[in-house]
Amino acid sequence: MDREEVLILDDWLLDPETAQINPDFTSAHSRSHAGRMGNFVATNGQYGLAIDVRQNERLRLRLINAANARIFVVDIAGMEGWTIALDGIPLAQPQRLGEPLILGPGQRADLIVDVTADSGETAHLVRLDNGEGMSQVALTVTGRASAVRRDDPPALPSNANMDVPGLDNAVPVRLNIEGGAMGRMQSAVLNGERKSFRDLVDENEYWALNGTVGMPDAPLAGLALGQTVKLEISNDTSFPHAMHLHGMHFREIGEDGTLGPLRDTITMFRGETRTVVFVADNPGDWLFHCHMLSHAAAGMMTWMRVT
Repeated sequence: MDREEVLILDDWLLDPETAQINPDFTSAHSRSHAGRMGNFVATNGQYGLAIDVRQNERLRLRLINAANARIFVVDIAGMEGWTIALDGIPLAQPQRLGEPLILGPGQRADLIVDVTADSGETAHLVRLDNGEGMSQVALTVTGRASAVRRDDPPALPSNANMDVPGLDNAVPVRLNIEGGAMGRMQSAVLNGERKSFRDLVDENEYWALNGTVGMPDAPLAGLALGQTVKLEISNDTSFPHAMHLHGMHFREIGEDGTLGPLRDTITMFRGETRTVVFVADNPGDWLFHCHMLSHAAAGMMTWMRVT
């Protein structure tokens, strides 16, 4: 690897009249729909970020989705690449990029890319919006780092235990995501009182986890240190949610029963039910919430206790 670039993907909601950040963080539309979406999309705080590179140069791109609600779908052009880490945990083997990478709010990905574009051309980190591609970062090719391409990159050294023992006896936990605009939630508990969805709208609250709006007094799960947990998450809403667990990483169970990479955030699309497993290996009280921050503020928060 020749060098690395940290690329923070973000957006801001600007008032077109003043060019200042819109100060209203309590918009009912943002809280009840897809979240607070910005109209100014940037990388490292800059629109149209450009980086000088050389042909056959090898870069490590550290991608971080720091947006409030935007899901970044990214691809590469003029480069070949591999995903080497997700959410701060190296993959067992680098995975060649063959399709766009989805990064929900709070998710991170480390890529190794080799610049294949010729000198004088421009490679791109591409953002896909509604099927259309646009440059998120332009990589201007000037000169050549090497005459030939390199071997495929090796895996990074491991920094976490990937083992999830005891799946047959795992503690079952279920999380149902409900509410939002165009949802089916009829009522939920807010501050210990059951309220109709219409009453919740009057309180500017729209989302519930297992029928409760906002942080409950009791944890979603009380776990003993070292227990294995099987958490089934159902998104019974019309919008995606990036569910983020503090303190621990989990692995998703695939349709074929195999375990995916360690993650701390899972992007759930409408109507999906997915199952993750993890070892409760970190004592404490740990927040579990939607990383679309307008959704968290409008009800999508719970917690787990490991003792």
